[in-house]
Amino acid sequence: MDFDKNKYKIWKLPHPMLLHWILNPGLAFNELILGQRIPKITLIDKTSDAPLMERQYVPCPHCNTIHNGSLWAKQRGFKNWFGLFCPNCENIIPCIWNLTSLVLLAVTFPLWGWFRRPLKSKWRNFKKNQFLKNKDLEPITAKNTSWLKMGLIYGTLMFCFMSLPKIISGDVTSKYIVTQILIFLVAGLSFGGAMKLFIGRRKIV
Repeated sequence: MDFDKNKYKIWKLPHPMLLHWILNPGLAFNELILGQRIPKITLIDKTSDAPLMERQYVPCPHCNTIHNGSLWAKQRGFKNWFGLFCPNCENIIPCIWNLTSLVLLAVTFPLWGWFRRPLKSKWRNFKKNQFLKNKDLEPITAKNTSWLKMGLIYGTLMFCFMSLPKIISGDVTSKYIVTQILIFLVAGLSFGGAMKLFIGRRKIV
């Protein structure tokens, strides 16, 4: 699939952002639990001065449709375990994998491998219905994005999966609990701030 290089900047491996997604162990949580995925190819519109999040496009290699990246925002940004569902041709747009995710999937393969096909079929139907039910969703923009909420949700989820199990076990002190809450609060707010700075600001010409 050829792209207009005068209009689009092409993000694909070994782009630093994609390498970061592959190599950062913490992002396995985003992939395996939240189902957040990154396409192998992302197009960035060079002719627009809008924020980065509004200039991202994802091409489908099956039907050659170039989708606005916001199509997989909000509810659709989650539960994409098998890839990004193309609502035009109903095929799956290939995504990259985090290395830690691949290791965990390989180790646990005996638990889920036998059910991969029926799970994928059910997932595809779920995604198809999700797009049908939410086809009139308001497009996501930097203006209507709550970066604080994004950061707090991320920090809360990380706390629940990384620290809460140990806290529930009861073998921790109050100081440990407070420390963990503060750590993930700061981590969540830092994440939200970084996202606003990187993808939410307008293009600097």
